[in-house]
Amino acid sequence: MFKQRVITALVLAPLALGAVFYLPPIGFAIFLATAFAVAAWEWAGFCGWHTSSSKTAFTTLISMLYGAVYLVTPAALHWPVQTNYAVQALLWLGVIWWLLAVLLVLSFRVSQRFWAGNQAIKALMGVLTLVPSFTAILLVRQVNFDQSSFTGAWLICLMLGLVWAADIGGYVIGKPFGKHKLMPDVSPGKTLEGFAGGLLFVLLLVGVVAAGQGWPEQTGLWFAAAVILTLLSVFGDLSESMFKRVAGLKDSGSIFPGHGGMLDRIDSLTATAPLFAIFVAMFGGF
Repeated sequence: MFKQRVITALVLAPLALGAVFYLPPIGFAIFLATAFAVAAWEWAGFCGWHTSSSKTAFTTLISMLYGAVYLVTPAALHWPVQTNYAVQALLWLGVIWWLLAVLLVLSFRVSQRFWAGNQAIKALMGVLTLVPSFTAILLVRQVNFDQSSFTGAWLICLMLGLVWAADIGGYVIGKPFGKHKLMPDVSPGKTLEGFAGGLLFVLLLVGVVAAGQGWPEQTGLWFAAAVILTLLSVFGDLSESMFKRVAGLKDSGSIFPGHGGMLDRIDSLTATAPLFAIFVAMFGGF
């Protein structure tokens, strides 16, 4: 299993990074929308919709929202990032949803009674999870695009780096040393030691980036933002585990050998992307 995961990651990572750096805006939007459409298809399973027609209907609805977001997202953004009200509202809606999702995870035993059996509520949760994060990634990619096509790409790499560092640190530390369960009712495999390891790896990454930039004045903000984003990253993972647990699923899908489904790969990213985009807009990048 571990070997299969490594091989899949070695194939997927260059493809994803190549799309981020070298696809034109419309190409990147199509690439991103395709990935998130697969995630929407998988989310339909969380809602209890298992027929092709019901999954297609939900995926089509979400994909139409992706298209609407692309049409209203500015073609190029400059520091400080200025967007329109629709995009700003979607980003803040995503942040608000994830604050609520954190509460749902923390109170899982009680909160599931109010939403676990309601398909419409779970579908709405899917919209709130996927559409704001799609908006955020698309928005970050457009930053300073007319001056340098790589500015937004590097920002996306940093966002991915934070998520991956938390994931890798959690595995490297949590696997051999994890003794204390983080939230056993939601995800029995997550430990406090793994969380601490993920946070340590993220702080090390931010320290390396800051050192490479000559320790700029906003370094303190970078570390504070990284801690907040790491917390959200963990709850993104826990939130998906919560939905899989309710749906009786081990993985969200099987599209990636050894890695499960698309949602299994982007769960942490969906949680961090809206707030990351807001931090970019407020502070002018990382």
